[in-house]
Amino acid sequence: MKVCFFLLDGDSNASSRHRVLQYVPMLREAGIEPVISRPVPERFYQRLVERGGSQRDKAVFYSTFLTCRTFDVLRAERFDAVVIQRDLFPFGPPLLERMLHRRNPHLVYDTDDATYLRPVFTPKTPFQRIRHFGKVIDVVRNARWVSAATEPIADWARQFNAHVTVVPMALDLREYDQVCAEPARPGGPLVLGWAGTGGGLIYLEKLAPVLREISAKHDIVVRVLSGGYQRVPLPGVPIDPRPWRPQLALREMAGFDIGLVPLDDTPFEQAKFPFKLLQYLALRIPSVVSRVGTAAALVRHGENGLLARSNAEWRDALESLLADSELRNRLSTEGRRTVEQNYTIERIGPLLIDGLSRATA
Repeated sequence: MKVCFFLLDGDSNASSRHRVLQYVPMLREAGIEPVISRPVPERFYQRLVERGGSQRDKAVFYSTFLTCRTFDVLRAERFDAVVIQRDLFPFGPPLLERMLHRRNPHLVYDTDDATYLRPVFTPKTPFQRIRHFGKVIDVVRNARWVSAATEPIADWARQFNAHVTVVPMALDLREYDQVCAEPARPGGPLVLGWAGTGGGLIYLEKLAPVLREISAKHDIVVRVLSGGYQRVPLPGVPIDPRPWRPQLALREMAGFDIGLVPLDDTPFEQAKFPFKLLQYLALRIPSVVSRVGTAAALVRHGENGLLARSNAEWRDALESLLADSELRNRLSTEGRRTVEQNYTIERIGPLLIDGLSRATA
């Protein structure tokens, strides 16, 4: 059986890697030959997206993306099934999606985000003005199977399709064990860490008053790993901003003493899978998490993490972790166990294989 996976982003993107690419060996063992359709050749993605960012870079990227994607869609009948991962092409009406379905009705839709909602941090650029968030309904209706990372996304999809499975994000813990086994860094201030996209910095910004108060009383530094590291909005807080570098990200996250997972309480964030939290837990980083949606459901307060909603709760949670190394150790151990029991590729991979098999029947 041959299946084509249409990735929305490059190989270094979390969705591309952890929804598709990490399963390639497992799929082959199950008799499924994956063929990867990338938006552009990976070297262009790294140059135009990861290291680029200008309007010219984006224009070149999306025009090349559209050309490559159209070419791959025209060859879709060669496969036993085709998988749209999040979005076939981010702009305009669902013309490519309908073309793909006509050429291959064995369509699968996979997403780890509420792609039917516009996030509050969506930039107001010319490109974003021509996004059609409603076109995902068309894709979900036509799919033989829908793979959703969270229950809220799955609930939404079931309005349009009865064949929906929750397939959470998962990790290959061998990568994390290699990082965890490295020698501990030298002493210094305790590191409160946050990792995410430039758009996600708005979540961290809302913690600024709490972090200023904490930093006035404790020897801490807030380490930020992000493509937006040059514009971290934390005035008065000691920060260590670093660019997001895929090759070094796990090693740099492993240097966090406490993980920060602030979120807004909106429908988009309620449905979102808290992937960075999953990584923190796998790295044995005790974390404080907003009491929002799926992120809150993953955390058992006081057992494998701490939950907070108001600034006062965030302050109290951080004070507790900073003052109590035994609490940090306990949460880190239970957090790692949570991943081992529920979110490894060995546990989640069979769900993907089963769904793909049913889609080709």
